[in-house]
Amino acid sequence: MALLLEDGVRYPFRGDRPTDRLAVGGLLGIVTAILIQFGAAAYPSLLSALFVGLAAVSSVALLGYLLRVFETTIDGDDAPPRFRPVGPLLRDGSRLGLLSLGYVILPLAIIAITIGGLLQAPFAPESAGFMGSLLFFGASTIVLLVVLTFGYVYPAAVGRLADGGRLRSAADLRRTRPVLGDSGYATGWLFASLVAVPGSAFLLTALSSATPFGVVAVFVTFYAHVVATRLVARGYRNAVTGLE
Repeated sequence: MALLLEDGVRYPFRGDRPTDRLAVGGLLGIVTAILIQFGAAAYPSLLSALFVGLAAVSSVALLGYLLRVFETTIDGDDAPPRFRPVGPLLRDGSRLGLLSLGYVILPLAIIAITIGGLLQAPFAPESAGFMGSLLFFGASTIVLLVVLTFGYVYPAAVGRLADGGRLRSAADLRRTRPVLGDSGYATGWLFASLVAVPGSAFLLTALSSATPFGVVAVFVTFYAHVVATRLVARGYRNAVTGLE
């Protein structure tokens, strides 16, 4: 297990010119963060839509690279892929973006309904004693379970997409069920989560802070997501290999 984590941590620095890849990923992240901040500042003018649209292009490029990391890991490559060629990168990023939207709709709907029901309760949870605490605990548990379930299932769907599957087959839970029950996938997912969760915290900082620390957070975010993708992709590869 320690070797798996070590492989993931060192992975972005392998191959030729690793600093160039990290620089490109970080710059794409900076561009995305700046455009999103401009879009928020310009809202509700038409410029806001323009900035958000441009940010979507750079985000798609980053998604395409992460999918390429998944693909090359499944193929057994130990060095990170390049960003070029750009055309297939954007195409793969668009496919991953569509898959992500499809997977996130149901969890967001459940969370919104749960939180909405809690807010519309006839009493405030913080002042209703035991019943309020019980209601708040139940709603928090539902949200946590939904997030964990989505977080566990989603990478397996990405794996099917990276393994040559189409969007429809990647979204089919029946096809990913054998992988979800494999210990190799569970181990890879666990280590990936240990990296991805702090990386997500840096992502929030990168998107909201126009400071030098925000710039550093962008590069940390890119590095963390590459490592997490490598780890969960190795878990997926081990699961698929064991099922063959």
